[in-house]
Formats: sequence, structure tokens, C-alpha cells
Amino acid sequence: MAQSIDFYIDVTNGTLVASGAARNGSLPTFTRNDSYNFRVRLQDRDTSGFLRDLDTTSSSVKLGIGGIDDAPTDGSFKLVLNSVTSLAIPYNATAVCVYNAISAIASTSVSVTTYGSETSSFLITSATANSAMSFGGSSFTLFPTSSVIINTRRFPSSSVAAQQVVRLVRNPAVYADTFVASSTAGIVALTKLQDGSASQNEIYNLAVGPDAEGGSVVLNYGTNSTTAIAVGANSTSFQDALESITAISTGNISVDVGNNSGNYTISFVRNLGLQNITTALTLDASGVIFGSFLQTTVTLATAELDELFAEAGTDTITPTIEIELVQSGTPKTVLQSSITIRRDLITTGSVIPADQASYLTAAESYAAFVRNSTTGVNGTSRALADSSAVTSVAFGARTLNNSAGTTVISYGAGLAFSNTPMGFYGATVTTQPSNINVVSGLINVGLIASGVSYGVLPQSSYTVTTLASVTFGTIAGSDQHYRDVVVTGAAVNGIVLVGLPSAVSSGIVIQGVAYKANTVCLSAIHSDTGSVDLNTATYRITVIGY
Repeated sequence: MAQSIDFYIDVTNGTLVASGAARNGSLPTFTRNDSYNFRVRLQDRDTSGFLRDLDTTSSSVKLGIGGIDDAPTDGSFKLVLNSVTSLAIPYNATAVCVYNAISAIASTSVSVTTYGSETSSFLITSATANSAMSFGGSSFTLFPTSSVIINTRRFPSSSVAAQQVVRLVRNPAVYADTFVASSTAGIVALTKLQDGSASQNEIYNLAVGPDAEGGSVVLNYGTNSTTAIAVGANSTSFQDALESITAISTGNISVDVGNNSGNYTISFVRNLGLQNITTALTLDASGVIFGSFLQTTVTLATAELDELFAEAGTDTITPTIEIELVQSGTPKTVLQSSITIRRDLITTGSVIPADQASYLTAAESYAAFVRNSTTGVNGTSRALADSSAVTSVAFGARTLNNSAGTTVISYGAGLAFSNTPMGFYGATVTTQPSNINVVSGLINVGLIASGVSYGVLPQSSYTVTTLASVTFGTIAGSDQHYRDVVVTGAAVNGIVLVGLPSAVSSGIVIQGVAYKANTVCLSAIHSDTGSVDLNTATYRITVIGY
């Protein structure tokens, strides 16, 4: 948050009034890269010599911090004559250099000399009397930011040659010209600190800030109001005014002044204490007279300010602060004073210092890194050997080898196994399975657990199977026989697959239904005439759950 600095200025004498930030007439020390809320109060003396706030309606204020008539230290500028622009002229040009630049664009002859004791100032004189001359200027690449100021020293006449002065002047290192009226909101405020209850009184705080310099306030209790109470009145005056309201009356309100001048604590006590006050206490501050301030926010963080520190080579600098008032287009410097600005330590890029880096000794470095092939590293072939000197990793060839040095895995374009069995979830190599179903194969290689039922179709929850010896006996034509078979894990409405024995009589259809838990009903249906014997045979019964 920006720090507020109040400038009370006597515009009659161009001095600081010993108020606000200028205690005893001097300003505090400023810090580079900090932000400040500069508030300017302009006061003029009346006929009796008393200071009165100046009417700043339709006026503007400008503030600059820098060195008076400092010259640029880098870059170049240009001159313009009759809409023709010269080549770039160095900031530290000699009179001859300036003359040459002008001669390239001027149709009439001139002379150029240095002007006065100021650096980077030149006097241009027309070689012919009564010959008009009007130069313009461009600051081009001048640094710190500067202006090319051109003034007419002598106007031409029948016996007088025209003269113009060209000066390179550094602009303020810090500048602001967007001053606005300081807000009075919240300077006088009434705030409820706590609601009343059976265990505490209802309490308000009335804060009157220093910008409230006169006038009066009115306190309202519901529809009833106090008389006007002067700003700055003591607590007794506030208490008497509140007690004059019939609904409050004597002894039922207490007003104390806190440690800060202008802070009043208002408490409902006695007959109005230890209860919630439903009637609102409000403030009317329309009669308060506030101090008149114009304010702007300035951050002391510019390349031009850094240049001043670089030139001074010290931790503090003492540039000039100037405040200018413009009324009806006429500028007036109302303050010009030296200030002190110190360097800052904490910057935007500041971080907690890192721990100091630790370094290994030569012996530690040798111990940490493999230095030769005796440790199993073959730098030429790019390989690692085991303790038996057998190459186990050939990282140059991108292969992994077994204990005999034979490649078992290569990882070039992909991962390839060189006809080597794979082992999963264990140290023992698993033999490649053959002539089994997929689920059993996955169980055998250790990819899925055994002892668990798995679904083999999409969205199926389990698959259970069993071999059962079933005897249907003699079945007459157009008849059917039923037999229950225990299939552990089967559930109602599972899909039943029946694997038939090697030969089944023609005209016989065998089918199964899971009609209760762990049970499948097999039916043998004879659709032809005559009888058929279905003797004992082994059937494979599989149930797939859904």
C-alpha cells in the first residue's frame, strides 16, 4: 500500500507549511522503488495573513523529481528547419558538429557557438541581418529522457541577425501530472463495534479523521437527532447531545475518547445497557468541512532515477522536487525543495539465498565414478560385465544378456524376447504354455491369479466348468429325460454350454439350463420314433455368468 505524504504549501511564499508530512518544514527521506500517495494542499494568505485553501477549480498540478538543468549522458538529437530534419547529432556534440548538421539542411548560412556555462547548449546566429530563422528539435534517442528546448534570443530586424538558443535538458527522473481531488469518503465514520445482549452493552465507534478540520456532525437515533456537534468537541459535548434525545435520556449513554484523538466510543448503558438496541444510531456528516487536497500516486522506480544513483555513486541522493500549479494556462512553481532518496535493499527479484554448493574432493570423485574397465565397464564397446567378466548389458547394442552372455532381450525399435521363456511375479522362469485355453495360460504365466473365476465373454462375470458322468437311460420316441448336475459357482440364468461325448444317437438333442445356484439341469430330447438308449457318458458342462 502506498505511503501517504501530505504537502501543505504556502503558494504565496513558495514554502512548505510545517504541517502534514513536512514536520518542522522538512520532508521525510524517501526510498527508491517505493510507492507514495502524494497529497498536495495549496494554501494562499488572505489580507490578514491567514492561510486559506486555494480554489483549484479548473487548475492542474504537476510534480517532478530530478536535477535542475541536468543534461543527457547518452544518445543523440536532431534539429528541424523548414520541415527538413538533420542527421542525428551526438548528445555531447561540439559547436562544429552542430554547425555541420545545420549546414546540411539550411539554405542560408549560420554560425554556431556554445552558449553560457550550461553543457549541451548552443547559440545559433543567422549570418544575415533581418533574416527569419525558426528551428525545431527532436529528442530522438537522448538518455536519460530529455527535451530539446529552443528559444529565440533575438528577433531579426534591419540591423539585427536572428539568434536561437538550443538546450538539451534532462526531463524529471520522476514525473506526475494526474492529480485528482482527494476523496473524503470514510474520513468521518460511525461503526457499530458490538450488538447489545444480556451479557454486553451495545457499542459504537465514531472516528473523525485529521482531514475533517471544521464544521459539525449530527447523530440520529431513529427519527430523533442531536443538535449539531462541532468537529473536535470533547466527549462530554457528544454525551450531552445524545442525552438530550428523549428516547435516550440522561445516564443511559456513555461517550469516551480513545487514545487516538478523534476516536469516540459510544456505549448504551444503564436502562439501555445489556440489551439489543433495535433503534439505529446513524451519522450525518454533511456539515463537516474537509481539508482540500489534490493527490496522485508515484512510484520511485524509473531508469532515470537509477541514472542519478549511478552518477552519484552513493547510497543516497538529494534531487530537487518541484510542484507546479497551472491556472488559466499560466504555470507557477509553488514549491522547489531538495529531498533525500535512499537506495532500497529488497527488490522484486529477491529470493531466499540457496545453500552453498558442496564440492567433492578428488578422492570422492574417483570413488563415485567408474574410471576403468576393471570395474566391469567397457567404455570402448559400451557394455557392462558381471563379476564373472560376462557381458550382461550391452548398452551400445541395446541388449540384455543371460549368464552365458547370450542375448535374451533387445530394446531397439521395441522390446523383443529372443526365444527365451518369460517369468512374471517370481524368480522362477515359467515355461511357455501350450494346448490350453487363454485363461489357464494367463494363470500359468502368473499374469492373473489362480483360484478365481473369470468371465470369457464381454461383460461376463465368471466362467465355471466341470466334467460330469450322466446316465439318461432309455428314452422313448418323442420323449425327454432330465438329470441335475452340480456345477459349483453356477448362478441362475447363466449361459450353459454342453460338451457332448464322442458319439450321441441320431435324433437326440442335449441342452442345459442353470435353474438354481450351483445346479444345471441337463435334458435329453428324443425327436424321432422308437426308443434310444443313452447309457452312462461323460459330459463337459460350462456356465458363463452375466
